Amino acid sequence: MQYERIKAKSLLSKPIMADGWFHINRSMNAYRGCEHGCVYCDGMSESYHVDNFLTHIRIKENAAQILRRELKKAGFTSKSELETETLWSFLDEEDAKRLAMKSPRKQVIGVCGGVSDGYQPAEKEHEITRQVLETLLDFQMPVFVLTKSDLVLRDLDLLKRIHEVAFADVLFTITLVDDMVQRIFEPRASTTSKRHSALKKVRKEGLFGGVMATPIIPGIGDTYENMRGLAKEAKRTGAQFILWGGMTLKPGRQKKHFLNVIRKRFPEKLELLKRIFRKNHPYGHADYKELPVNIMLRGYEICKDVGISDRTIRHRLPNEPEANSQVLGALLDIAFRQTYLLGMSWNKSTPYRELALRIENGVDDLSKIREEGELAEKLMVDSQLLITVEEILDTGSCQVLDDIHLRLDELVSRNDA
Repeated sequence: MQYERIKAKSLLSKPIMADGWFHINRSMNAYRGCEHGCVYCDGMSESYHVDNFLTHIRIKENAAQILRRELKKAGFTSKSELETETLWSFLDEEDAKRLAMKSPRKQVIGVCGGVSDGYQPAEKEHEITRQVLETLLDFQMPVFVLTKSDLVLRDLDLLKRIHEVAFADVLFTITLVDDMVQRIFEPRASTTSKRHSALKKVRKEGLFGGVMATPIIPGIGDTYENMRGLAKEAKRTGAQFILWGGMTLKPGRQKKHFLNVIRKRFPEKLELLKRIFRKNHPYGHADYKELPVNIMLRGYEICKDVGISDRTIRHRLPNEPEANSQVLGALLDIAFRQTYLLGMSWNKSTPYRELALRIENGVDDLSKIREEGELAEKLMVDSQLLITVEEILDTGSCQVLDDIHLRLDELVSRNDA
């Protein structure tokens, strides 16, 4: 393994809005390359322009400093600067709240879970992710962590403090029940059992958390036994949800490496997987007609039976009106289920995504706008979408979501028959 300390020129991704998968607004990587060595890893693809992705780890030693600079450029002010410049400690609670309301809308920062795992083994010595968390605590930013390592437990002290002033959402990628099989595909990551144990500790400490069952490997991870086992264990550990997702396999290095491992360890699955990814889609998408099962529909069925949500939770941002958070979560659920579970065209869910984007970009408290009778005007929606928003405000759900769940239940029943 080769380690190289480098100076990053930038860190945060471009802003992400109305994200129905992870509910983040910016993402980052503390490292380039990842020594977990996951066989299916997208990072190996030529599209990332990183040679020797699994064995040459670039350590962004100035990540925390770059993050601080980029947050300030975006208009955010750290607590330490406020204390120096405005004598924050002498402000009463109401004055402090009013000052905070004038700052830009808080952004959920995905500190770990991009192309490279922020808690890969190199983090134990170099502590770049920990330095990033310390910076985000100073800016009181909500944090999203997705990892395959129980090393995240080292930073529970910081994550708990972030959770007190904003929130910390800690997720674990877990796709295979059997530790032995998991080791084949994720050779240097924490075992499945260690990740479940770590998630249990995270939830006991009061932080948000769940399971990302992504990517589910076709023909190997998509069995009913494996997926049900994952859902049951997620519920046992206190996970708030388990989100399912398929695997992408980009042509080139990624696909070649993956199929070589399948050829050696699962030769009976080789032809199936070659057939599923034979079209060599530039983004690695599978030929859905060749998939043995509809992973997300099976996941929906299993989660309903086990009693755990199959959707990630959009947590309320600091100073965000409760009504806005509630409507945003429901709109993103509608768009997600229409597109990824029911297979509807992207255009069908466009009105819901566009309204979610409009709300997330910043509107006043929807409950107050409604009281003033200006909901349709301020949101720029037609009568049908207005009814949906009002139903969500009244009940937390709506007829559109109810109809989606009814259709999903019918599909499940049809498949069982």
